[in-house]
Amino acid sequence: MVERAIGDYARAPAGYAADFGVSSDGCTLLVEVKDGYALGSYGLQHNLYAQLLSARLAELVGVPDELATLGVR
Repeated sequence: MVERAIGDYARAPAGYAADFGVSSDGCTLLVEVKDGYALGSYGLQHNLYAQLLSARLAELVGVPDELATLGVR
């Protein structure tokens, strides 16, 4: 269900987080989706967090992603 939901998010931004949960009857539910610019790192490796922020900010302001341009991925 999670993979299908992410795959169906056709207009997903370059960086985002999707929170899922499992109900008491075993159903997987999408709880919320947050834009990448509004995320904290929550323990994510610093380099991965920087890549997420860089990709999303570049997308928002319409400039090339400098980290991607440098081959950082």
